[in-house]
Amino acid sequence: TPQVKEDIQRVLNLNNPYIVTTGFDRPNLSFQVMHPKNKNTQLLTLIKERKNDCGIVYCNTRSAVEEVCEILCENGINAKPYHAGMPMEERKKNQEDFIYDRCRVVVATNAFGMGIDKSDVSYVIHYNMPQNIEGYYQEAGRAGRDGNDAQCIILYSGKDVATNRFLIEKSRENEEMDEALCEIVIEHKLMQLAKMSAYCNTTDCLRGFILQYFGQPYEEYCGNCSNCNGEFEEIDVTVEAQKILSCVAKTNQRFGTKMLVDILRGSKNQRLIEWGLDNQSTYGLLKSYTEANVKKIIDFLVVNEYAVRTQEQFPVIKLNKNSVKILKIIKIIYFIIIR
Repeated sequence: TPQVKEDIQRVLNLNNPYIVTTGFDRPNLSFQVMHPKNKNTQLLTLIKERKNDCGIVYCNTRSAVEEVCEILCENGINAKPYHAGMPMEERKKNQEDFIYDRCRVVVATNAFGMGIDKSDVSYVIHYNMPQNIEGYYQEAGRAGRDGNDAQCIILYSGKDVATNRFLIEKSRENEEMDEALCEIVIEHKLMQLAKMSAYCNTTDCLRGFILQYFGQPYEEYCGNCSNCNGEFEEIDVTVEAQKILSCVAKTNQRFGTKMLVDILRGSKNQRLIEWGLDNQSTYGLLKSYTEANVKKIIDFLVVNEYAVRTQEQFPVIKLNKNSVKILKIIKIIYFIIIR
């Protein structure tokens, strides 16, 4: 990224160095983000549709690798696991089975892939959202190295964000860093995670999103990603956004997405009732909406910078200058109606 380039020049005290950037675009790769209700069902469908192709399925934990691989094998898919917790000999064997086509699918953590010389990987599926775009693009880029068309798919779930936050916070246990440095590193990782989450929720061109992240010029329409090729229905959510942001304001910006959704949908959540949040004027304002729909609108507001999700272990939604502008619209419309 441009920031990393600047850091390298600063740390090495380089004075006006000659910089070569060969480009980040891989035109033969198709990018897709899916929000399935059931990841396992979706994964099985995707792999069975590509039963003659080689592919990699990435998971963010060792336990997820074992569970997903077992599900694939139970459904007749010849898959092998790979993660750092396995004995070296078993890892080596599974890697060679994949390279020499004795198995078509490998399920792995990010420990798998460095130095893997296999050009005919036709798809890379991320069962869990990665922690950052750098890691994602490197892992997804292991597809299509033969120049043929290949697919890079993320199976996104809001739970992935929480899991990744937990893994990032766990890095505090690194004894090699002092507390001040640790805080800086964790804050940076959480910012990267927020950008990765934005990628998974944007309606803009996915390829353009990645290229912009790496500071490379891009077209607004690539024609080879799920957003460019998908069909979107434009829905005016101004009123819903105002209600959500009003709820954030009237609860003093103290809560995360889950509690905001419960308040807006008029939930009988015991903790909500005990705290008297059912007496809020915004309680039940979106009771006709599903939980998923309200969450999507909140995610939309965050991704498009109409609100802020804090980078904490238990993130909360806060207002910013853009959200204040939207809230002021309420007052303007109300004034016009009264007149």
